Amino acid sequence: MLIAVLLFSKVFSQAPDTLWIDDCMRIANERSPLNRQMSNAKETFSYRVRNLNTGWYPSVGFNAQAVYNSETINFADLMEDIPVSIPSLPLDQYKVWADINQQLYDGGIIKAKKAVEKAGYEADIQQTESELLGIRQQVSRVYFSILLTQKSTAVIQISLDELGDRKKIVQAGVDLGVVLPEEMLAMEAEEIRLQQKITDLTLTKEYLVNVLSILMDSTLAKDLVIIEPADPGHTIETINRPEYKLFNKQKERLLASQQLITATDLPRLFAFSQAAYGRPGYNAVSREFHPFYSAGLGLKWNFLNYGDTRRQKKILDIQKDMIDIKRETFDDQLNIQLQSENTDMIKYEELLKQDEHVVDLRKAIAATSLNKLVAGVMTSSDYLTDLNAEILARLQFENHKILKLQASYNYRLLQGNL
Repeated sequence: MLIAVLLFSKVFSQAPDTLWIDDCMRIANERSPLNRQMSNAKETFSYRVRNLNTGWYPSVGFNAQAVYNSETINFADLMEDIPVSIPSLPLDQYKVWADINQQLYDGGIIKAKKAVEKAGYEADIQQTESELLGIRQQVSRVYFSILLTQKSTAVIQISLDELGDRKKIVQAGVDLGVVLPEEMLAMEAEEIRLQQKITDLTLTKEYLVNVLSILMDSTLAKDLVIIEPADPGHTIETINRPEYKLFNKQKERLLASQQLITATDLPRLFAFSQAAYGRPGYNAVSREFHPFYSAGLGLKWNFLNYGDTRRQKKILDIQKDMIDIKRETFDDQLNIQLQSENTDMIKYEELLKQDEHVVDLRKAIAATSLNKLVAGVMTSSDYLTDLNAEILARLQFENHKILKLQASYNYRLLQGNL
């Protein structure tokens, strides 16, 4: 089994890497640093909710106090005619106490704050999803750019091989004295030009593969082979853009903020108690150190806010309207982009039908020109002009195929369905 695994690994390592566009987008989506942003948002939301929950916990405060007064209450002058001795309060007073407060009813403030935090967290998640969609769109652009260079390289390489075969035919004509030797020079120059074009495309592909490696956070081989995907079409008309969920969550947050403002106007009920040790206590004439305590209920209600609540709610209404405006603007821009991609799909579909006919014609013309060149009735420059026209027609055909495919993927990505 070990030998089989090693042999398989060796064979697999020698084969060029291949990639599908779906895998590229999935890996880029999974390995994007934006996922840490989502994780951080979730953790932050959890801590904030836990902090809000402590609003229902009793609050406890510890205090200590030592006071020396220059004078204190003395009843001696009032009681001078009465044979009763009333002790005066001590000049030095000491007190250690704890205040305990328990909220019983907050008017719904904590609940409203939780709703605000939840809507804000969900809005952050949808914002990150929107940014991840942008990453997938960027991956798609790079992927199809690599595919274009790959197809162009393949077409030019085939043309270069065919040119080598045609050179042999022309060389035979030179050997027979039918074709001038100088005609071979132009063909050799054209051969070098095509090799330069392949070099240029190879270097361009290497750069694009490096960009894709960064987006995917992966190490990709320079001889990476991009697989031409099937046309996904655009039959799915449902729009699943994360921006729409983002707009909804932003409005939910504003609505929760309005409910929070309403809750702040309601009365709050709480229980309180105080446990203390010192002197004097609630018995003002006691000179002994002793424990004492108190307990009760309290009500707090700030019902006069001079229209502040109404103005804050009005501000939030304006902000909700601004979100609606952003959504309408987004709808317009998205529809424009969808129309553009749809037009491209139709355009390239029509062009491809014409391209096939043009390629056939250019092949026939180049073949006729080659026969004329071999027969000595045409110069190599004229023949190469026809040959370049054939190569250009084939490149155009392949480019239009990729561009139509890219428009289909762009359409699905714009819908949020990839």
